[in-house]
Amino acid sequence: MTRPEPVFEKDRHIKYWKRCHDTYLPSPYTASDSTRLMWACFTYSALDILHVPFDPEDVANVRTWVLNLQHPQGGFCGSPAHVYKGQAADQGHANLAATFFALVLLAVVAEHGEAGADAYAGVNRQQTLRWLRRLQRDDGSFGQNMWDGQPVGGRDTRHSYLASSVRWMLRGDPEKGSAAEEEDIDMESIIRHIRRGQTFDGGLAEASSHESHAGYAYCSVAALSLLDRPLRFSDGTSHEAVLRGTSDRDHLLKFLADRQFVYLAQDEEEEGVSHDAGEENFIMAQLDSLNIDDSCDYGGFNGRCNKKADTCYCWWAMGTLRMLDSGFDIGASPARRYLLEITQHRIGGFSKVAGAPPDLYHAYLGLAGLALLGESGIKEFDVGLCCSIETTAKIERARAGLIQRAEQDAQSEQEDRFWEQV
Repeated sequence: MTRPEPVFEKDRHIKYWKRCHDTYLPSPYTASDSTRLMWACFTYSALDILHVPFDPEDVANVRTWVLNLQHPQGGFCGSPAHVYKGQAADQGHANLAATFFALVLLAVVAEHGEAGADAYAGVNRQQTLRWLRRLQRDDGSFGQNMWDGQPVGGRDTRHSYLASSVRWMLRGDPEKGSAAEEEDIDMESIIRHIRRGQTFDGGLAEASSHESHAGYAYCSVAALSLLDRPLRFSDGTSHEAVLRGTSDRDHLLKFLADRQFVYLAQDEEEEGVSHDAGEENFIMAQLDSLNIDDSCDYGGFNGRCNKKADTCYCWWAMGTLRMLDSGFDIGASPARRYLLEITQHRIGGFSKVAGAPPDLYHAYLGLAGLALLGESGIKEFDVGLCCSIETTAKIERARAGLIQRAEQDAQSEQEDRFWEQV
């Protein structure tokens, strides 16, 4: 008997994201108020890739809100809560993650076509690129934000990815000596930093002595791929930085492919595993039956060896393999069935694991995973920036608009000085 194909409940996902947009989020999100920009970016990006149009008045409000989070010394703050009431704006702290989400969000809600050149109007490109350069340490790593004139935060590759993304979205390639030229980050240093993070099992981590992780692998490879990416995404990429930044590519590919395993949903139900106890989907097949093919019912992904299956790792592992142009096959049909039959929620969105409620993080990365699998009804996806390719095109136009305005302003200033001297 032929197994019926699982159904992507697109209308329910749209309702879920509209509910997140139109109403207050559940109380557990209160603790994440400082990352409000991230939740906003996920919400609008999800509606975008699901082909939901935006209201012009809402777009105007989003732009005003995002630009009000811009720090006068460069970068963006994650939420208005980053500055205490009565404080001056420059006493808050911009951070890399907020800056990434701010730039993507401004592009998501921008108009299509030539009007999109104004998407970054109001963004202080010069200050943000100089702030980005100050965040890089001598060892090539990036801090999350500045404190007392020094970059602070961990050295892991999440920051490398965010920095590489912000650089690509804002810097461009202006002519040497032009008004739009800004000092670049140390590309050789960041490549060496990422290369040093490959571990004994082929995965990538903050350092070779730390535990490897699929999320770190994505951030490492995406950071390198964005260093390789030309100004126009459609022009392809050279893969030079990716090749130089991974010391053992074959071992990394195997690590990523090994993240998928046979997920035994029925056995878990029979064992009566308690989701509240944090033991969800810990039951796995015997080692001699871990080969994944399309005859397998469900193919889940984990982020590290001997860990549980989780919706987001479908994205982190499959996305990294896609950027590496690997020859490794994953079980596409089992992966799709895992997402649509195990973690797709009845009210829309995706949960982290079976039996859990949906949340914005996993709901968005679940859609991203389906986009990689070519799901009908989802826009074509940019794996490196984790947004629709339409949004990437708007980022390109917005960057060009910023550079053009910088050069025009410099020309106007030069002309004004000329007439003052006459």
